[in-house]
Amino acid sequence: MMTGTTAGAIKAGIERFQLADRPDVAVLYPDVCFASIEAVGEVTISLLVDSVLTGWHPEAQLAPFPVALLVVSRDSAAQFHPELSNRDPVEIQVWADGRVTVEVEFQGSDFQGSDVETVGEQWRSTARDVLAEWARESGAELVSVFNDRSRSLPDVWNATFAVPTEDRTVRDLVELGTRALRTAELSMTGWGAEQDVRRLLADGDAHAVLGWPPSAVLELRAALPEGAGELGFAADVCAFANGVRGGTIIVGVAREPDDQRARLTPIDGDEGPGLLRRIIEERVFPVPERLSVHQVGSILVVRVPPQDRLVRPFLLRVAVPGLEAFAVVERYGVETRARSAAALHTALAAGAAALLPGD
Repeated sequence: MMTGTTAGAIKAGIERFQLADRPDVAVLYPDVCFASIEAVGEVTISLLVDSVLTGWHPEAQLAPFPVALLVVSRDSAAQFHPELSNRDPVEIQVWADGRVTVEVEFQGSDFQGSDVETVGEQWRSTARDVLAEWARESGAELVSVFNDRSRSLPDVWNATFAVPTEDRTVRDLVELGTRALRTAELSMTGWGAEQDVRRLLADGDAHAVLGWPPSAVLELRAALPEGAGELGFAADVCAFANGVRGGTIIVGVAREPDDQRARLTPIDGDEGPGLLRRIIEERVFPVPERLSVHQVGSILVVRVPPQDRLVRPFLLRVAVPGLEAFAVVERYGVETRARSAAALHTALAAGAAALLPGD
């Protein structure tokens, strides 16, 4: 792949930026350099491009391939070893015309199976939609999402981004790739675990939820509830509290019925968390324990952890003039439904009978 320059020349060019005379940059292959992020993190991308392209004579047939790749390890410069250190799944690619791309490698979920031969286009479409919107807001551009069976396992995917190079460093692009990696993996989990919400809150990249369909433990809402919508929002909270697994409501994501595509509908201002808490306190009795409302980027995340079974059922206050009326609501698949009158009567009668002395 290399013509007109040598691996040693590239290595020497990159090593110009080292702070010590240690072998902190290794040439794994003629076009792949490997270094500790500590050693090369502050190298500007413009200097990296210059060092790579020094003496390079591009050939037309090589246009589809980058001239050289830089991969990094999170090991310190002192601990870095070209054969023993783990590579970050992020690589910086320098092209003959001076362009720079970042490619990340991520793993799809086993939700509904992950073999590219059976659900490949589903994963590709999901990741493409999520990462394209994420990239636009992150100052990058999604180039492609692909699964290369010649070098990866069936559930391993790659995404490539065109990135701006002005005033950027190697560390900047590695961190950008790391964010893309987290967003991609979290978007492809298919939803279904409390840990997914915890990761979303920790990572702070809201775009991951664009890959999550509503489920028995997840509800999506495009905007803050108002008017009659307040009762529907409170009903979802109450239903999750009555469920064994709890659940989460994401406010700020719109998804059309029977459509896999979703989009962020940003929640403006800072009144959202207070509004949601007020609705819950007014409409749900008792208020679920450990319930939380968090702002993550442009969305709001309402987490309803699993509740003690002795506290259930939670009740939904229903506005009836002159009366304090309640309903018991539960989650059935992707729908929140009120328990029927017959089911309520049966439960109440059984509970009363259990309290009465035996004959």
